[in-house]
Amino acid sequence: MDRRDFLKMCAATATFSMLRPFGAMANEKINRPVRIGFIGTGNRGTYGVITAMSHNNNIEIYALADLFRDRIDSVLPHLNSLNAAKGLTAISEERIFVGNKAYKQLLKLKEVDAVVIATPAYAHPMIFEAAVKAHKHVYCEKPAAPDVYGTLQMMKAAKGVKDLSLVMGFQVRYSSAYAEMIRRIHNGDIGEVLTAQLYYNGNGGAVQKPKKEDDEFRIRHHFQYLALSGGILNDQGIHIIDICNEVLKAHPEYAFGIGNDKGKRHEIGDTLSNYHILYGYPNGVNVSCQSLQAGNIFGDVCARFIGSKGFAEAHYSGGVFIKGENEWNSGIQNALGDADAMKGKSFIDSITSGNYINQIESACNSTLAAMLGREAVMKGEKLTWEEMIREKQRYGDQPNLSKF
Repeated sequence: MDRRDFLKMCAATATFSMLRPFGAMANEKINRPVRIGFIGTGNRGTYGVITAMSHNNNIEIYALADLFRDRIDSVLPHLNSLNAAKGLTAISEERIFVGNKAYKQLLKLKEVDAVVIATPAYAHPMIFEAAVKAHKHVYCEKPAAPDVYGTLQMMKAAKGVKDLSLVMGFQVRYSSAYAEMIRRIHNGDIGEVLTAQLYYNGNGGAVQKPKKEDDEFRIRHHFQYLALSGGILNDQGIHIIDICNEVLKAHPEYAFGIGNDKGKRHEIGDTLSNYHILYGYPNGVNVSCQSLQAGNIFGDVCARFIGSKGFAEAHYSGGVFIKGENEWNSGIQNALGDADAMKGKSFIDSITSGNYINQIESACNSTLAAMLGREAVMKGEKLTWEEMIREKQRYGDQPNLSKF
């Protein structure tokens, strides 16, 4: 099989196998551009989600909502250029909303088919719930929430929904190389999975402490605050935890670990800079997970699954392959090369075809798995999944949005 055929096959696998539709229901097809409402116009949502979605799908960026006008103004020319490239008009000022009620105003627009939620994580549950009630298809960036309470809230809002597409931005799932590796593991190519090793070594920027850390500052630097983002395990380590859940077809039963802020380059917030977690999955599969955010050099991401017949290994930029009795190599060094395109295409195709997908339960379970590790570290003791769900951990120091 040549590389072109391999990529076609894996793309199909990523779209249909990895995103197991939840109660797919046929509906009237949409032949015009899908009108998108964009909520939370930060860099990730603009350049990592909407841009790829526009380049690869028949969409119109129809309306915008953000707490801050300057955020919208900073990306508006780019968003209008994406529409212009398709022969569509610029986003009307009447469809641009600012302030704490902005997302509610956007959701009232009957012309909006779907929304992209790319706000800080603390706002995901309330906006997601409102979007589902407004009967909008939803693409929400991960994680589901910064705390267990919010994640369970999102899971409840999506439960049983069959007439909308509801997805979360776990782009690694959509990588054709990762999808093919997972298919081969499920096919038994490495035998029984015995253990797994996960790591995500990211870089972190330096932020100086301001004279006053008010709510606006915290929101604009939300990654540094546990109550707003959930911390690095919840934001970056979650990607490889999500892949582990997919490979093992389960969530962890318990976790314990250690963490600290060694190497932290900024002077604000309360997040840790590194975690070392041991997860216990069903069937006695032990998984080690290390997540780091320090320094100015990105240090690679890897998920390694060791089985009775060999091992499978997947890197962001170091190849995806299997060694052992059934050797295989994807031949792709940049494993995420097609991930952003594929995740947007899967979402939009599900809307235009009427074959809806609801992946919120699995996405929330991956969020909860990351939180299980974080909370075990915070408690300094072993924590079980059942204990975590029962306690419903909740952050109480989230921003007061009424002032915006």
